[in-house]
Amino acid sequence: MQRAAFSDSTGHMGIDEVSHQSFKPINQLLIAGYTTNTQWLRITVAGTAEKHLELRIRPTYLDQITLYQADLGHPGKWLSRTTGDRYAYQDRERRHAITHGFVIQGQPTPKVYYLKLKTSSTALMYVEVLSGKEANLKEIRQHVLIMFYLAIMLWLAFWAANEFFGKPEWLTGLFILYQISHMIYAVAIMGYFAPMIPTEYSALNDKFTSIAVLTIVWVSIFFHYVLLTPYQPNRWGMRLLIGLAGFYPVLLLGLFSGYASQVLRLNAHIVLAVSLLLLPLALTARRDTPAEVVPSRRTLKVIYALHTLSLLISILPMMGWSPASEWSLSAILVHSLIAALLMYIVLQQRSAAIYTETTNAKLALQLSQQQLGLERQKRDEMGYFMSMITHELKTPLSVIRLLLGEVPLQDKSRRHMEQSVVDISSMIDRCAQLEKIEQQVISVSAEHCDPLTMLKILAEEYACLDRIDFSVHAIPPFFCDPLMLRLVLRNLLENAFKYAPNSSRISIVIRAEAGVGDAAGVSFIFENDVDSLPDMPQLFDKYYRAPASRKHSGFGIGLYLSRAVAQALGGKLTASMQNPQIRFHLWLPA
Repeated sequence: MQRAAFSDSTGHMGIDEVSHQSFKPINQLLIAGYTTNTQWLRITVAGTAEKHLELRIRPTYLDQITLYQADLGHPGKWLSRTTGDRYAYQDRERRHAITHGFVIQGQPTPKVYYLKLKTSSTALMYVEVLSGKEANLKEIRQHVLIMFYLAIMLWLAFWAANEFFGKPEWLTGLFILYQISHMIYAVAIMGYFAPMIPTEYSALNDKFTSIAVLTIVWVSIFFHYVLLTPYQPNRWGMRLLIGLAGFYPVLLLGLFSGYASQVLRLNAHIVLAVSLLLLPLALTARRDTPAEVVPSRRTLKVIYALHTLSLLISILPMMGWSPASEWSLSAILVHSLIAALLMYIVLQQRSAAIYTETTNAKLALQLSQQQLGLERQKRDEMGYFMSMITHELKTPLSVIRLLLGEVPLQDKSRRHMEQSVVDISSMIDRCAQLEKIEQQVISVSAEHCDPLTMLKILAEEYACLDRIDFSVHAIPPFFCDPLMLRLVLRNLLENAFKYAPNSSRISIVIRAEAGVGDAAGVSFIFENDVDSLPDMPQLFDKYYRAPASRKHSGFGIGLYLSRAVAQALGGKLTASMQNPQIRFHLWLPA
């Protein structure tokens, strides 16, 4: 068979006029791209002994194809038959889903036919003449290849669905949509929907195919946008990419408004723009953190280089910008298969990285739970031990305190012994309160308190009342937990008494002071000289003791416990240095 082409720029020439035009010989395909011109193909079929021949035309998304042949019974007249995507499948002369065509009579001498093509899609048309047996065999081969394509795409979709339901991720969900849209697109452009559409709705076949073409572009853009975003490529390029996706509703509106040709042409240019944009975006990727971004930027660049090359090879013949052969009719499907496999590699690496990260997180969680269990066990044992030792030590201390009252001793010796008993009892109380605070089992009750009286009683216990300068301003009625308040005031007073130089004065100021949000409260300010400066950032740390404080008894938990109790009461405790004095500021809500 010999082929020659002619392009009618007016779109109005008839067969009589066209048959006298100069046709340009072509190889296998008519390639005209997206054009409003009417394309004509002159076919010269060689002589054959076959009685019937099949003239096969691909692809099936071509809108209208008219065959003209000379009417032997009426010289100068022409016989015509029409088929195409806009014609009902049931009304077509040659009913094959994946090809258009006509049945022609075999002649012993060469015979000339003319094909007229009008389509809103790309004017890419392959025509061949085969015997019935050869045509059927070729149909079967093409069906097998398409089924193979759909099987791979469906397997990738099922794999993605399994990954998505195991660990939902936005990109995996988009990949499922990506696969589904490409499979629908393949089924549509190969003509498989045509037999399923009733005759009265035959126009829907062409419309549905156009929608499928627009949709895969929109879904693909969103998929690549989400995939590239973690790599932080050029932001203007990413904005341009997502901006191209914004054309989708405009294109749909144009399609349903009767501008199919213009819409499909613009869509093809968008595909070309996307193909030229994706590789630069991959090349400008700036972020490459193995824990968060998989695969690496190097792998990403290779994948997008292959993707861009595959897309350009498939789209340029459709634009009419490069030579093509019969395989070009399936190039877009080959590209979608290559792209799906490349994206599968990306998602597989991401899935493996996520699985590894999840496994490590589970192991870390198990280890943390084991450590937490051990810590809880140790804390319970310590709580039991503290409860036991507190009870066992309190009893003998009470006996010692009673016996001291009966033993005749000098006042100085008695006071020293009583103070030692008070110190030991105080340390035991702190340990017990510390355990309750850390286990958060302490209960707070509010009662009316007189802080000045409480401080004076404590000062008498420590025999330091004569060293204290009290300054009490008018304070509002003060409600607080008396036990907790006594514990904090005891610790602050004892701290001042211990670490102030001998015979130095201790200043205690009690005044009303508003807190956060003008909440009513009372401030207690303790100021005293110190022999050496403590490490202020560590002052409230558990078990912290300044080097110069080793000569005094204690565990280093007094200030730590005081701050914890103050917070439990809804207040705060701070410290500051004003050489050579240290100031503790306790604020509690009234």
